Amino acid sequence: MAHKGIMLCLVLSLAGVLQAQLNRGTLAGAITDPTSAVIPEVKISVRHTATNATYRTVSSSAGQYTMPNLPVGPYELTFEASGFKTLVRSGVELGATEVLRVDVALEVGTVSDSVRVSAEVTRVQTDTPEVATALANRDLVDLPLSFSGGRRAENFAYKLAPGTTGHAYSGRINGSPTFSKETLIDGASASTWGNGDASNDGTLSLEAISEVKLQTSGLSAEFGRFQGGLFNFVMKSGANQVHGSAYGGFQNEALNANTLSNKAQGIARPRNRQKNGGGSFGGPVYVPKLYDGRDRTFFYVAFEKYQHEDHALGALITQPLPGFYDGNFSRLLGASTGQTDAMGRQVFRGAIYDPTTFQQLPNGRWVGDMFPGNVIPVARFSQVSQRLNAVARKCCLPTLRDPAGELLLQNNSPFPTPTDGKLTHKYPGFSVKGDQLISPAHKLSGSYHFVDNQRANTPNGMWDSSDPWGGPLNNNNLQFVTTFRVRLAHDWTISPRVLNHVTLSYNRFNNFREVFGDEAHKVDGAQKLGMAGVSTPNGFPTVNWGGGPVVSLANPQGGLPSGTWASSWGFLDTIGFSKGRHFMKAGFETRRNHYNTRAQVWPAFNFNARATAIPNEAFSGNLTGYSFASYLLGIVDNASYNVPTGIG
Repeated sequence: MAHKGIMLCLVLSLAGVLQAQLNRGTLAGAITDPTSAVIPEVKISVRHTATNATYRTVSSSAGQYTMPNLPVGPYELTFEASGFKTLVRSGVELGATEVLRVDVALEVGTVSDSVRVSAEVTRVQTDTPEVATALANRDLVDLPLSFSGGRRAENFAYKLAPGTTGHAYSGRINGSPTFSKETLIDGASASTWGNGDASNDGTLSLEAISEVKLQTSGLSAEFGRFQGGLFNFVMKSGANQVHGSAYGGFQNEALNANTLSNKAQGIARPRNRQKNGGGSFGGPVYVPKLYDGRDRTFFYVAFEKYQHEDHALGALITQPLPGFYDGNFSRLLGASTGQTDAMGRQVFRGAIYDPTTFQQLPNGRWVGDMFPGNVIPVARFSQVSQRLNAVARKCCLPTLRDPAGELLLQNNSPFPTPTDGKLTHKYPGFSVKGDQLISPAHKLSGSYHFVDNQRANTPNGMWDSSDPWGGPLNNNNLQFVTTFRVRLAHDWTISPRVLNHVTLSYNRFNNFREVFGDEAHKVDGAQKLGMAGVSTPNGFPTVNWGGGPVVSLANPQGGLPSGTWASSWGFLDTIGFSKGRHFMKAGFETRRNHYNTRAQVWPAFNFNARATAIPNEAFSGNLTGYSFASYLLGIVDNASYNVPTGIG
């Protein structure tokens, strides 16, 4: 199945209110003389102090200047005008989508004279209505961001930004529904199968992020294709000075005490290990005796790997007692229900009736006889049931007992707390970014980001506490999620007041699940059980025997491979130009999204308590009969085929 969509968008912005460009920033301001009169035709040079990349413009007849589409980072501004001293303003730090106003007043003098000013620029934005929360890299790595589950900048942003709730996978912004936000990485959309979902399985390492900005309202027209807010990620770039980072952390069960619950149940301290490490490195491209990339060619690489193993058993399930596999249901038999059958005999709670004794009386009611002692003779078992019983006896007997030493009838077996990736989780990610200053008018940048996310998910079904993966009767699965993204951007300074920006992007998301385990988990379960005409090459079929009444049981659950593949590409071209007091921007964007999912069928056999209860009575299947007893006798209520979706 494939879903294809193409989106075309043309945005034109014409306003006295300045707008920043996607993941870039804008510097703007007014230039005046000592009498507060505006000064036109002032030459302005904007230099990125880390790379020496220089951008030039001139002030308008109204003494205003605008320099849009600037990469984030530190800048130095130089103002030159005839009859005035040259002014150098340093210490200007520009953030993503920020419109930073730097107003200056020139002093009368000669151009050869200069005045150097280094002071913090007022961060209150008066040139844009945008409401946003910006987190620089230092905020992310120095503040208490837990590495459990992998360090995710999005989770931290949701904790800090007003009007937001949720986490990296599912979040709401200002009351909007989930998957209604957008996510940009270096100015290009990262969405594939779900709108804005670029974070949960393909997030950037914190070592690779220069800044993340969560924009919640007041966005410009170019962001108007979605209902929620906008996550804007800016990757680190190389600079003339070599720089980098390193990080490490771990957790081990040896550092923890066993829980009181585990001690009471006789369960040893479970394996629970987490470790996370990463680093980054960047600078100018330099090949001895061949090429010196200072002021021209830069790179930045980052790598991070998270690993987690958690075999803690935090839930309880009910597995069949050993006697159930022998047909002995005497522990289910209780007191009289206060009701009688058609022959006036007392009906006991939990009674299991022999289907071969059912007969209909002239008055239309049915009668039948209980199995003596509530025990079904083994000779009556179906061949398939006997084979499955043998498998279940080896792996999935209950372990929890009452104070008298008797196995508990209910909640008698520990089970992992259902969580994706709980059993194992491996999360390595790699990214690289390059920048090339071709000429003062042309600048090229590109990035590649790859994440290989592997996790063994907590299953449904029965559980063998002696097996780290729970034995063969659950739908434990390995999930492989790989994500990679490519961006290429070009900036062309056509004139001091006209700038063109082009971005080309591609995203790929693969999500595949396969049955986990050794050969014992991957046998053709249906063939092993002797089911004619049925094949389940990746484990045992689903057998829904647990519907009760009285005691509902965990079921053998089958698993099967499934997969989703999604990709998207985009092309964006915007041109910005200033005229007088106004800044104008027009742009064109096209996107294509493609989605495939592989669906497979998996047999499920369902059993009902009514098959071992007197037909058509009010108490049948509610107080009498037992679905597991129906399973032993091989009385199938219905069979179905589960069709999975690719994601879940």
